[in-house]
Amino acid sequence: FGNRVRVNAQLINARTDAHIWSDTFDREIEDLFALQSELAQQIAAALRANISPREQASLQMHPTADLDAYDLYLRARDLFRWSGAGDPKENGEKALRLLEEALDRDPQFALAHALASRFHTELYWFGYDRSDDRLARGKREAETALRIHPELGDGRLALAYYHYYGGHEYDLARKQLALAQEATPNDAEVWDGAAAVDRRQGYWQKAVANFEKAWQLDPRNASVIWNLAETYACMGRYADAKRVFAQGLTVNPNAHLFALAEAAIDLKKDGDLAALSTALESIPHEFDPGGAVTTVAVRLHLMKRDYETAAQTLERSQHREFNDAGIGTTAGSLDGYTFAKEWYEGLIARGRGDAARAERTFETALRLVEADPRQCSCDGKTNSMLGLIHAALGHKEEALAYGRRAVELLPVSLDAYDGPLMQTNLAVIYAQTGQTDRAIEQLISLLKLPNGPTPGTLRVEPEWDPLREDPRFQKLIA
Repeated sequence: FGNRVRVNAQLINARTDAHIWSDTFDREIEDLFALQSELAQQIAAALRANISPREQASLQMHPTADLDAYDLYLRARDLFRWSGAGDPKENGEKALRLLEEALDRDPQFALAHALASRFHTELYWFGYDRSDDRLARGKREAETALRIHPELGDGRLALAYYHYYGGHEYDLARKQLALAQEATPNDAEVWDGAAAVDRRQGYWQKAVANFEKAWQLDPRNASVIWNLAETYACMGRYADAKRVFAQGLTVNPNAHLFALAEAAIDLKKDGDLAALSTALESIPHEFDPGGAVTTVAVRLHLMKRDYETAAQTLERSQHREFNDAGIGTTAGSLDGYTFAKEWYEGLIARGRGDAARAERTFETALRLVEADPRQCSCDGKTNSMLGLIHAALGHKEEALAYGRRAVELLPVSLDAYDGPLMQTNLAVIYAQTGQTDRAIEQLISLLKLPNGPTPGTLRVEPEWDPLREDPRFQKLIA
């Protein structure tokens, strides 16, 4: 009312529904940041939280004097937590426009610079823009945030992700994360970042502990929930994974990718496709962020050998490219990669026995990958994709060369999360090019790794059909 705002604040124990504290605040709009600081201090006191001197000082700091710039920042921030619900490309581009407006209003808004850095590096990481300029902008925004506010935890976190996403520089990322933890020890995203680095370096138990710490600090953070559940699934802790994915849906019932990921556990565990089929039927037709739902649906129908429905699903989609959300399958999967429609058209034609059409569409897919400016010869996922396409075309030597190059660029020793996917796709290439002994040898070692194939996925994925009659393969899936 008028130029004043009233805030009714109430603190409830989420586990017991017990009332802890409440108060009402009437303030002038201009005093909004002072009210924010006052609220934070009173809540901390009500919780008897231990606040460090640095955190106490940060409560008194206002991120910007421009309320409109702050509103733009908050709107961009809401787009950042897309896990399970949004499209990182669409959200990232929209958020960067909002942040550009905010920074036009206040160029010294350090938090906005830090968030812009995060969006730039994520667009790079997910393959939507692999240009040097995109990565450089991510670094520049993080450094600008720290130049304005040298002790800003969000700035340190942004710089950590630049090192993480930009070149697998995990030791440098850890140094920045340590500084971020000093600045904001109760920031869930800092612990989430530390866990993500742990996972890439193969410290799976430590990753779980840090993800759980992040979840404890922010139980409604969709990204944290997704990362924890996904890590449980990678480690074969399927009951835990289902429980946490279900919690993600409780937090955001519209985050339908959580429902798909939870249902895909039965596929990983037993090769059972029923739960995933049911989950797909329950998702609104308009929900298909980045084509990720279409990706899951097409792969499901390929595993069922239902090529007619797979083709219909692909044709119904409005997308020409399809994001791989890393749900369900491992063979042919490239988590975070964007597949051309022609790749799936080729797989469907091959399944139908239409060799001529399969060859035409695979050749088109190959040209698209080779001509795509987002792709890079130094990128493991690009090489893996090229290897899979050449294998589908019967180009044995080229397929093996690209598949092995992908493993060299992203070995398990460098990336314990994506590394097994590169090795799994190399095993697919071996299987598709008649290298049966090498394929099975590769699979024997991969079944022992987190985020590798499972007996369940091997039972149903069509990529392994050339191995089905081999007694050694039958033993692996038994």
